[in-house]
Amino acid sequence: MSTSQSEPVLELRIHGVNNTPPHEMLDLPPGDVELAFGDDLGSFWHPTPDAVDRGRIDRVHGETSRGVVDPDEPPRGRVPHGIHRETYSWGGMVRTAPPESGLGGIVLAVLARAAWTLLLPFSIANAAIWAWQLPSPTAGRRIRLGAAVVRTACLTLTLVLALSLASVAIDLFALQCFRGGQTVCAPLGDAGATFAAWKDERRVALFSLLPVLALVAVFLVARLSILRYNVAGRILGGAGTDHGERPLLAEPRFWLTRTETDRLATLHLAAGIATVALVTSFAFASDTTGVTPFLTGASVLVVVVCAALVATTDSTPYELTRADRRIPGALLAAAAVLYAAPAVVLGFHGDIRLEPRIMGQASDRILLVVVAAALLLIVVAWALPARERERRAWRGRGAAVFLTLGLAIELLLGSLLNVLAGDWLNGPAAANRLDQPYPDCSGEDCLPGEMTIGPFSAPFLGLTLLAIAVAAVVVGAMMIRPRDVGARAPHSASATDAASARAALTELLGREIAQKRALAARLHLAEPMVGALAVAFFAATVLAVALAAYPGLLGAVLPPGTAAAVATAFARWIDASLIVWVVIGLAVTAGLVLGGRRSSRPLALVWDLACFLPRAGHPFGAPCYAERAVPEVARRVRWWLDLPPVDRDGTPEPRSVILAAHSMGAVVAVAALYALRNDPAWASYRDRIALLTFGVQLRPFFGRFFPEVLGPGVIGAVPCGRPSPWARDPWARADLGSTASTVPGGFPASAWVSLWRLTDYLGFPARSIGSVGNDRDRYTEEIDLSGYVGVVDTHRWYSRTPAYHRALDELRQRLGAASGR
Repeated sequence: MSTSQSEPVLELRIHGVNNTPPHEMLDLPPGDVELAFGDDLGSFWHPTPDAVDRGRIDRVHGETSRGVVDPDEPPRGRVPHGIHRETYSWGGMVRTAPPESGLGGIVLAVLARAAWTLLLPFSIANAAIWAWQLPSPTAGRRIRLGAAVVRTACLTLTLVLALSLASVAIDLFALQCFRGGQTVCAPLGDAGATFAAWKDERRVALFSLLPVLALVAVFLVARLSILRYNVAGRILGGAGTDHGERPLLAEPRFWLTRTETDRLATLHLAAGIATVALVTSFAFASDTTGVTPFLTGASVLVVVVCAALVATTDSTPYELTRADRRIPGALLAAAAVLYAAPAVVLGFHGDIRLEPRIMGQASDRILLVVVAAALLLIVVAWALPARERERRAWRGRGAAVFLTLGLAIELLLGSLLNVLAGDWLNGPAAANRLDQPYPDCSGEDCLPGEMTIGPFSAPFLGLTLLAIAVAAVVVGAMMIRPRDVGARAPHSASATDAASARAALTELLGREIAQKRALAARLHLAEPMVGALAVAFFAATVLAVALAAYPGLLGAVLPPGTAAAVATAFARWIDASLIVWVVIGLAVTAGLVLGGRRSSRPLALVWDLACFLPRAGHPFGAPCYAERAVPEVARRVRWWLDLPPVDRDGTPEPRSVILAAHSMGAVVAVAALYALRNDPAWASYRDRIALLTFGVQLRPFFGRFFPEVLGPGVIGAVPCGRPSPWARDPWARADLGSTASTVPGGFPASAWVSLWRLTDYLGFPARSIGSVGNDRDRYTEEIDLSGYVGVVDTHRWYSRTPAYHRALDELRQRLGAASGR
């Protein structure tokens, strides 16, 4: 047995969303850590033997190579006797991009970051299915309506992507750039001369391949990620022996979602291709109301895909029947035929009379129908909130909020794509000319004109910018509200350390501590802030659809003079907003091109929160890193506990594990414990596992956003109410009870200590805000004295505080007592 395995206790550290490197998690120089096990996605690291020897504290003298130390202020990276320390690095699962080596590597990295950006709204919408009321562990109910609404709404996002790509490829490139046998778009130059000589129908057939290929690429990414991430079946094995009532995290099927995600992905691809076929089929319409077999077939196929999603019997992953496996493949084959047939006819038949105006407006008209359907589904989700509203975010309307955010971001990306493409193809013409009427172009009399992006994108961008401004005012009012959370800070620590340097420094830095506490209290208001943004997005989308569908709406509801003034002001605002959005789009593009690995995905916090959940709602979201991280942590814990006992002076000492998890790492750790609870040897494991968390969002964020997954009945916490955005202390009265909820089958750890502090902008207590009967939460020092100068810490470096080392020692003793040592 190696020296690294000669200690009885494994302290396994798990980082959070910032993807802290292994050497920083171990608080050592890079050269003092080495790989123990793993690959580029997930890996386990531990200190080198030399680093451990240098950091050990002599049991008698309390000395290290650095000299005599204060046991309350241990040196960085010191590993106590009896503990083998490791860290699990899972950041490669959520922030990976191809290495930027050489021109080819840079191009691949840029494309990867652009792809992650396009997938962001899908991941957010996927969270909606977990925010709805899920099957209860006690009643075992299947919430079919919620699954049907959410999955169908998620499908509309895929259709929006297909229509946005089709609008650029077919309308802008295939039709508007080539009029009257000449190239109108100056940026294409001589490269467009070949296509200018083609007939419109042949260009439509060719360029319609672009959105289809993009959808296939997204589908393949989803399939490949399933192969690399969904490994629970190989690691966790069978269902185990934990029968009876249990939370979803303890259900083996929760992590075995490969077949269900594959089924959903196939259905989404079929609907996306059918939508492109629907757009292409408008080439055969003799007028705006013309209907052909192609149009009918594509429309029916999209409806059938929706019916297949509605027919899903549960809102969580389930065992697929034979019909469930065959239907998606058959629908995909039908979609391919419906697309290929009109494309082939357009490409090789010479007698088609294509009307560019009707053809160019097809994607815009279909987009309005799809967005209107999505809004209707969101209204249904809002009107049917889940039960126990006070315990749920947004009063049980989390599904509607997540769907709104996903739809709005997808529409923003699609509109920006159209604006940027139109502005580039427009050449020297200003971006604010993109919202002009569609060019009336037919036959040989067609004259060159400016690009247009249809009646929806420009008003939507203008209204969305206005909505964001209004939401910013509301959020700003929340932010400037004076905050004082000092009443929740324990005062006993100050009295104990009255004569210490920490107490003196606390008094000296009192102003900075108060400021960071106030800032953290403001940032803790994520729930009402996101709610305000979702309402603003929804209102902007509704108005944009109404104005695009009914151009004379203002004149119908307002007096003529007022309507004219409003229309003029709104037109100017749209012009200005288009310029703003073009600047934003260029900035985003530049960020994708120039960004490094840490910026490989936008909105890291939102991304990592959403990507914890399996893709049961939208299959094209980013891979669920928990499907691999959770089984890997469970396997590592099981491996350690199955090692032979350590011989201590002739007495065998059983192995034990302390999972030390930071921020999002705590979510991974809790899920891993529940996954391990199904192991046949669980009875021999439970009393040898303890949990140490710090800077966590389990109770107020995950517990309220996804109650059935990580609510109070799963983590054994006091139910948490919503924060008050206008109170001086938003969370002062958030407890909804005085006792913690009961965990079915018991929480899968013999002990749990959670560290928190008021200066942490992402950290909360894990059991309750109150202190009575709260044996889990421990307040942590807010000043880090381990460096040259003391600093007020926020979300990081809990492991450097005396509270961390006291908790580690306490859990170690409790594990020893539980195992009879």
